[in-house]
Amino acid sequence: MKSVKPQELERLTRLDPATRFTLLTGPDDATMEAVAGRLIGLAGSDAERVALSSSQLSQDAALLAAEAASLSLFSPQRVIRLDISGSGDDCLAALDALLAADKVVNPVIAVGASVTARSKLVKMVEGADAAVAAICYQPDRRALVGIAMKAAEEQGLRLANSEAQLIVDLVSGDQTLMRREIEKIALYLDAAPERQRQVTPEDIATLGAATHEEDVSECINVALGGKVRDLPAMLAKAAAVGIAEIRIIRALAIRTLALARLRAEVDSGAHPATVVSARSSGIFWKEKDAVTAQLHIWDSLRIARLMTRLIDCERALKTSGTAGAVLFNKLMTDITHQAARAR
Repeated sequence: MKSVKPQELERLTRLDPATRFTLLTGPDDATMEAVAGRLIGLAGSDAERVALSSSQLSQDAALLAAEAASLSLFSPQRVIRLDISGSGDDCLAALDALLAADKVVNPVIAVGASVTARSKLVKMVEGADAAVAAICYQPDRRALVGIAMKAAEEQGLRLANSEAQLIVDLVSGDQTLMRREIEKIALYLDAAPERQRQVTPEDIATLGAATHEEDVSECINVALGGKVRDLPAMLAKAAAVGIAEIRIIRALAIRTLALARLRAEVDSGAHPATVVSARSSGIFWKEKDAVTAQLHIWDSLRIARLMTRLIDCERALKTSGTAGAVLFNKLMTDITHQAARAR
């Protein structure tokens, strides 16, 4: 079976009994987890969930097929989640046994961020009729807004485009946290599919994400605002509270994409303050002053160069054997000093 897009899997309303093995891989962990959660949820709330790892399969190649053929004693259905580390080569024998088995009643949802599109595992999946693979890339801002609106609809919330943009910015594009925020809003408004509730900017502000998100926003604004004196303390604080470097890089990428979009309007003659204040800007009200200042600093060329460096840094952070932390600190320093020079 050929590879499919993650969105195709998210649109499924039931698990296909003909698909024994679904492989999710790619550079975006949040999308992988969201799709995996969606597929596992389709098995039903009463389904028994079995967790396996690739290290287990490397020791027992028959384990996966055996679990996939076993009936649950207590639940009407079972679903297997397989977490793959490394290239996935240690799963090849187990997958071969699964695909060759006479009987399989339990679907396997496999997640492996380090499995590349050219790996032997992906090639095996693509060549099998009973398996499917999806490569998960980080959605752009427009896609994230659509995901937020769909997730809200499932919770019984009516979420307008501008409010969806606020939520996306509030969580720095983190899909997992975004869904939690939407669930929190639904609980606050007592919403359900049969009880539709409209979400307002005030609801979002009242239930705004946790302190860590404020810390991430501080990191973004220190760097893009050229606040050189605040940089060492900001980096130390982020490390102390446990904010992952890759999370800051992704948050910076989300903000950079927003700056690129707004900068196009400024280049067409609009004033930065007017652009940011517009309801269609999608900028969270707490961030409007900072974003306005950043639009004065970052022109289109600088924004394009910054996005390239952010992508390179994220790739380095996700690759073993690289000086990821050093590259992160250097990039944050370079961004801050460049912004300071341009102020």
